[in-house]
Amino acid sequence: MSTLIILSFVASSNIFQNQLYVANGQHSQISLSNNSHYDTENDISNTLLEKFKEIVFNSTAINNSSSSSLNNIDGSKMDSSIPIVVGIVSPNGTQVSGYGNISNFNSTIVDGNTVFDIASISKTFVAIILADMVDQGLVNLNDPIEKYLHSDKVIVPSYDGHKITLEHLATHTSGLPDFPTGWIRNHSYTTQQVYDFVSNTTLESKPGTKADYSDIGMGILGHILSLKAGVSFDQLVKDKILNVVAMKSTGMRMNTTSVSVPEEIKYRYAVGHIAGNEVNLEFVPETIQSAGAMYSTINDLLKYLSANIGLIQTKLDGAIEETHLIRHSFGQSSDNKSLKDYIGLGWTVTTDFGSEVIWHTGSIDGYTSVIGFNPSKQIGLAILCGCNYDDYSLRDMINLVIPFLIYYR
Repeated sequence: MSTLIILSFVASSNIFQNQLYVANGQHSQISLSNNSHYDTENDISNTLLEKFKEIVFNSTAINNSSSSSLNNIDGSKMDSSIPIVVGIVSPNGTQVSGYGNISNFNSTIVDGNTVFDIASISKTFVAIILADMVDQGLVNLNDPIEKYLHSDKVIVPSYDGHKITLEHLATHTSGLPDFPTGWIRNHSYTTQQVYDFVSNTTLESKPGTKADYSDIGMGILGHILSLKAGVSFDQLVKDKILNVVAMKSTGMRMNTTSVSVPEEIKYRYAVGHIAGNEVNLEFVPETIQSAGAMYSTINDLLKYLSANIGLIQTKLDGAIEETHLIRHSFGQSSDNKSLKDYIGLGWTVTTDFGSEVIWHTGSIDGYTSVIGFNPSKQIGLAILCGCNYDDYSLRDMINLVIPFLIYYR
C-alpha cells in the first residue's frame, strides 16, 4: 500500500504507547525477527504481526512449556512452531504476513493459504444467511423460534410469556446462557440431547432486553436455518456464501459424529496449540456446529472482508449490510473508555461516535482468530493463530485490532 498510513492510537492502549508510522514504503521502527516469513513490502501486516507476536509469545503459559524457542524482539522466548498469519485488505490491495510452520511434523511455512479453525467467526456466516433468508421471505426476524422446531422434541423456554425470536438469537439477546448447565465441551451430543439441554434451560433475562453472548443460541439459529432450507448447514453456507464469494478453502470440518477435515486441505491445516503443545481439533455437536466449527484461510477471509466493505459486489450485498446495523448495546471490550460496543446481527459494532468498526473473534481449543473492518474507510483485518485463548490476553488482541481499524487513515 503506497498511501500514507498513520496508526494513531489512544494513550490508554497498553499495546501502543506511542504513535507508529508506516508511510510510503517506509518501514516501521519495529525490528523483524528472523523466523517471520513475509515480503518486506507488506509494512502494515508485518507491523501488526510483530505486535501480535508480542502479545502471544510474552505469555507465561506458552514460554514455560516450550523446549524449542528463540528470542523475541524484546528478549523474551517465543515458540517458533506456533503458526500466525495476518492479512489486510483495502482499496490499495492486500497484505499478508505469516510466522511459524504448519506443525512440528510439517515444516511448511504458513501463509495466506494455510488453513486454521476460525471458531466463532462462523457466527457471522450464520447471520448473513439469516438476513438473506429474510430478504427472500423465507423467515422473519420476529418469528418465534418454536415455529421452526418440533414441539414434540424440544420445549423452547420463555420468560414470563415472552418468546425467543430469530433476531434474539442473532443478537445474543435471547436470555439463553453461553452453554446450558452441565454442558461438556468437546463432547458428542445427539440432536435430541441438545434439545433436552435447551428444554431444561431457564432464561437469564427477558428476550430482547440484554445482550449476553450465547454459543448455544447462535448454534440453534444455524440449526433452524438449516432445517428451513432442508439441507445441512455445511451445504447451506456453501450455497449461500462460499460459492458466491469464491471461498474455496472455507467450510465445516466435521460431520455428524466426528471431526472430518477434507483430504485436499489436510496438508495445509495448521495445528493448534494449548500452553505451547499441539492439540487435536475440538469436536462440536452437529446441532450447533454453525456456531463455531468452520475453517478458513487468510486469503479466503480477505475475500469475505472485501464483500463486507464493498470492495466487491455480490448478490448478498443487501443481506450483508443488514447484519452491520446496530440493534442493541453490548457493553465494552476495549480498554479505551471512549469506545462503545453494540451488537448487530452476529457482528459486534464498536464506535467512538466518529467512526465504527465491525468485528468478531473466534476461540476454540488450540486456535484464536479475529476479523474486523471499518466500512467507511474500507479497511479490513484478519488474524489467525494456532494458539489457545487461555494462553494469552484476548483483551490485548482486541486493544490491538480495534484501535488500528478505528483510527486507520
